Amino acid sequence: MRVLVGLVALGLLATSSSSADAKNTRRPTKREATRGAGNEKKRAARVRATRERDHLELRGFARGQSVGAPWAGRLQHASELPAGDGYLIRRPERAYGTQTTVELTLRAIRDTLDEFPDEHVLAIGDISARSGGNITQHRSHQSGRDIDVGLFYLEQPAGYPASFIHASETNLDRAATFKLLENFLATGDDDGGVQTIFLDFDVQGILYRWALDHGVGERRLARIFQYPHGRDSSQGLVRHEPNHDNHMHVRFKCPDEDASCR
Repeated sequence: MRVLVGLVALGLLATSSSSADAKNTRRPTKREATRGAGNEKKRAARVRATRERDHLELRGFARGQSVGAPWAGRLQHASELPAGDGYLIRRPERAYGTQTTVELTLRAIRDTLDEFPDEHVLAIGDISARSGGNITQHRSHQSGRDIDVGLFYLEQPAGYPASFIHASETNLDRAATFKLLENFLATGDDDGGVQTIFLDFDVQGILYRWALDHGVGERRLARIFQYPHGRDSSQGLVRHEPNHDNHMHVRFKCPDEDASCR
């Protein structure tokens, strides 16, 4: 009888233990299973994002600022042209470019105003939006390497520098404007320095004739201006562009670090 009671007791103990094990190893609820699957998806997404980021860094995207071409591109890690004495940024929300564009522009303006300290405030037009891409009134200005810069006048015109003003033989300050142009061109040997400047052909002629009359040699002027060789000539770094008789459009080269710049 004692043996039978002992066997029954062992059986009850085994049943109780099995029930406890079953309780401890129960299948997860549907909600718990869904939450677990969601966490796994999030972890997998983080892994993919990390791999994609590392891949982009290897291709150079993360190092650069200017991506693509000036007329089909964008801007990342943008540098903002700061407000300063001697110039007015007409639309600050479009004053973003590469670091070299900003730094070399500031140098050209500063060097000009050092030589012409009594000049009126200079108008600064668009560079790019903070992230680049299409902006109104422009076909380019998409990748942080284009900047519109106003001209200097014998007397500050009404409405300037809030608006660009047409330049003519009677109102253009040739000396200061030519120096500003030269100072931009002087960046050509720098990393990300000037590539091309767009300026109306007739305004080029005004500056060309003034420079020639003031001792600048024809060979040097031929390296600078397209004038007088015709609007379709490949001569010079300064090229004709319609609707550019009231400002110069300065385009900078791709900085060395911008692997995706075109």
